[in-house]
Amino acid sequence: MKNKQLIRFTIFFALVLIALISLIFIFSDNFSINPGKGNELPDNYVINVIDGDTFQINSGEIIRLLCVDTPEKSQEGHQEAKEFLEFLILNKEAILEHSITDKDNYSRLLRYVYVNDSYSSELLFVNRMILNKGYGTLFIVPPETCKEMN
Repeated sequence: MKNKQLIRFTIFFALVLIALISLIFIFSDNFSINPGKGNELPDNYVINVIDGDTFQINSGEIIRLLCVDTPEKSQEGHQEAKEFLEFLILNKEAILEHSITDKDNYSRLLRYVYVNDSYSSELLFVNRMILNKGYGTLFIVPPETCKEMN
């Protein structure tokens, strides 16, 4: 009887251990099947869209679209603006162009953003598209002139 209990306990312990090790590998940001290769994504690869006018790139920097303001989380249209920006740039390499002001009060990089359109191979001017499609409004903070938005 004790032998069967010991076998059951050993099998149970082994299964729990395997499950824990599996979870560690699944949820570990540092796990790599090819150690030494490192992160091969470019620094300007979009990894997260925060809202309709803000996103994060692979380098860790937070980018705020210049001259564009979209609804905040508690406002109507927020989710739609966020989803549109995700559609345009998520999991793509962004071309970032600075203007007069480098960063805002929250240390986010202020940039005009372009991405390659996968259908036409043309560059899409993301800031202007947000405005043209009605997901945001023109937002001019001096010394910026936002002349690129015309």
